[in-house]
Amino acid sequence: MFRYSIIVFLAGFISLPAAAQQVLSENEAVAKALANNKNIQATSLQVKQQQQLLKSAINLPNPDFFLESPTGKFYTGSITQSFEFPTVYSNQYRLQKQQIAVAQKEKQLTEAELKYRVKVLYLEIQYADSLTNQLYIQDTLYEKIKLSAIRQFKAGQIDYLQQTFAETQYGEIHNQYKQSLIRAASLKAQLQWFTGIKDSISVEPLAVTISQTLFSLAPDSTALLSNPAVQLLQQQENVAKQNISLQKSKALPGLAFGYFNQGERDTKWFNRFRVGVTIPLWFGQYKSNINAAKTEQQVIQSKQQGLQQELSAQVINANSEMQTNWQSVNYYQQTGLKKAQEVITTSQRFFISGEIDYISLLRNSNDAYNVYQKYLEAVRNYNLSVINHKYLMGQL
Repeated sequence: MFRYSIIVFLAGFISLPAAAQQVLSENEAVAKALANNKNIQATSLQVKQQQQLLKSAINLPNPDFFLESPTGKFYTGSITQSFEFPTVYSNQYRLQKQQIAVAQKEKQLTEAELKYRVKVLYLEIQYADSLTNQLYIQDTLYEKIKLSAIRQFKAGQIDYLQQTFAETQYGEIHNQYKQSLIRAASLKAQLQWFTGIKDSISVEPLAVTISQTLFSLAPDSTALLSNPAVQLLQQQENVAKQNISLQKSKALPGLAFGYFNQGERDTKWFNRFRVGVTIPLWFGQYKSNINAAKTEQQVIQSKQQGLQQELSAQVINANSEMQTNWQSVNYYQQTGLKKAQEVITTSQRFFISGEIDYISLLRNSNDAYNVYQKYLEAVRNYNLSVINHKYLMGQL
């Protein structure tokens, strides 16, 4: 009779339904994390700061005011305002606009990194919950088998080896089950910290992520242009280009005009103005600044090329991982899971008929459940490779 009740339970291998909780989707988790993250808030403030500096791009020097006695008979006030060449101010304005864009790209990079971390964490929770559900089924089943083996040993129906083996197998599975509970709780606590959610979290069941990505080992030359790190370096190069124009314009003569009466009190008013230019005699310092700005552009270009080389290698690896992991998922869906179920069904029949003992039943059950675990791992690994690929391509 007990052999039949054990098999009824064994045949019921299904994923346990989640407790009645509000399910948090992956998109909701990402949105809440973005709203709650202090680093994102800091980058938003940096964008605001750069926008506030835009008005200071046209930064005129303070006027010079003097009180003098040109003739020795009376004092008269004078005021002089100097200017850089007009293109300096226009280039400074354009440069600050580019700095605003840099701050925006830095914000996008920070957002992409946070999205990646939250998506990976969400996936790990999905896997941990699925594994916990399976281990719960095994734990409950193996406990029943252990208790039955103890009773049958005491009744002299089985030998000590079968009892000991049943107890050992239950102990192993029970330990794994407890570890999975701790792991799942830890991951959910991390997600709560990211999202700012106080209540308990329940996630969507683990499922295969459908990717429209074609498996191509060689990435297109323009495929990485959407990567936020590449876009940041491209924008920094725009800043460097604009800085070259600024440094060149600073080498141009400046202007100055003012009001100063150097004659008698009754000197006509239109003879009291003065106009002048500043001559860039020390051209060496301007040339050094121009050369340094050009070198900065070259540095950024080299960094950009180096990053694209590195990312290209990572994309090739990500494509390979997607291909490999998809092969595993496809195998288990088409063959592996069916074979595991056949092992369970055959073991049920042999156990009921008395053709196999507890040891054989447990060994066969372990093999079958290991297939289910490997399928969960394959789905997790495939979904992770999809996330990695999307992150590299700037598609999160």
